[in-house]
Amino acid sequence: MKCFTSIIFGLFVIWTGILRSIEAQAFKPNAFWFCLTMGLLAIAGGYLFRLGRQRIATGISAAAGLVVAVFYVNCLIVQPESDATYRVGLVIVAAIGQLAVVFLPPPRQQ
Repeated sequence: MKCFTSIIFGLFVIWTGILRSIEAQAFKPNAFWFCLTMGLLAIAGGYLFRLGRQRIATGISAAAGLVVAVFYVNCLIVQPESDATYRVGLVIVAAIGQLAVVFLPPPRQQ
């Protein structure tokens, strides 16, 4: 489950970077490259979960989720007039959800 949520989170973060350029009707390189980098990190974490590399996958996925959450919360607090959008709210909620899933304990064997 962690692998799929990490990959979906990564794709969602990449989509938010592209959506920023679409909303502004101009290429926003900072948003695009930040979201692409963080999204690819989350996707890499998802693949590492799939390969059974739990510790490194948890570290990478948690780092990507934490950086995204802190960055967008900071943007929301510092510039609410320009960054108080549904896109920012959804990516904050997705990052918190990603962190919650990443830190879930493994299922118990019966």
